[in-house]
Amino acid sequence: MANFQERIEYQGDLKLLLRQVCKDYDFGDYLSHKVIPVGYEDLNVVLVTSKAKLFVKIFAKFRSQKDCLRYVGVMLEANKAGVSHPRIYKSKIGELYEAMMDGSIVRLCLMEFIEGKTFYDLRQLPTTEELRFLAHQAAIINNLPIKPDPVYDSWAIVNLVKEFEEKQQYLSKKDSEVVTPVYKEFRKVNLDQLPHCFVHGDIIKTNVMRSNTGDLYILDFSVSNYYPRVQELAVLFCDLFFNEKYPTSFKKNYDRGLFEYQKDIQLTPEELKIMPLYIQAAHVMHIICANYEREVNGNTSKENESWLNLGRIGLRYTVGYLND
Repeated sequence: MANFQERIEYQGDLKLLLRQVCKDYDFGDYLSHKVIPVGYEDLNVVLVTSKAKLFVKIFAKFRSQKDCLRYVGVMLEANKAGVSHPRIYKSKIGELYEAMMDGSIVRLCLMEFIEGKTFYDLRQLPTTEELRFLAHQAAIINNLPIKPDPVYDSWAIVNLVKEFEEKQQYLSKKDSEVVTPVYKEFRKVNLDQLPHCFVHGDIIKTNVMRSNTGDLYILDFSVSNYYPRVQELAVLFCDLFFNEKYPTSFKKNYDRGLFEYQKDIQLTPEELKIMPLYIQAAHVMHIICANYEREVNGNTSKENESWLNLGRIGLRYTVGYLND
């Protein structure tokens, strides 16, 4: 079984840390906690206290204080703009909580816990109305007037050329044959000439939750960046708008997503032209990075395998449907 606590510096008893968190946030007594096993970087925990049920994001050890402040600041801006995101609680020292435990620095933030499940856990895709909602949420995010310091995301579409050249040796012959043509086309694109804005960049099954009351919440701004604007929709289209079981439905969802998004933000002719290639590149990134996780890091989790399979199926179908 994976030791998710290895992601953070503190390797002691989590109960001790969480008891201190309860005290410093004035959320009553610690009762129990449960680690959430989805994701690749931070340690996410459900905390139950005598007063509430809470979501705790304990930041990974590779994140500096500056990184964590950036992350929390982005979430606060998103909440302020009307993005459907859980509320962030403030401790005596602010929204970013820091503590020293057994000589290790721990940084975390405490959020409202939403009773519900992500679409990954639900094993289903959004309804038509929910897809419309997500397209509008993407536009709200892309209208945020912020430009945070850049963070490198090895899964981000803008990094396709670099990641392919570094990791192509681990691809199977079959994967290489379908990935390489997209790499060659994407290498020709001048990304700097595309309109840029603030982009969540990871609105996918694991980061969108449907609450028990039917509301949707967008989670995890950890890889948000100032990117080409088309990246937001490309990520949405390659996953939540793509039904692996009924791939022929994709073109309809694609057109619907473009229509709804452009009620708020009008895409340029250049963006509309590049979108199909950008979506194919999104599927390529799933193939490259999930394959690398499996072959080099030994990650054979269901989540990682699902991204690899999505990339393979998605690339096969979206090329044809979007180029018709």
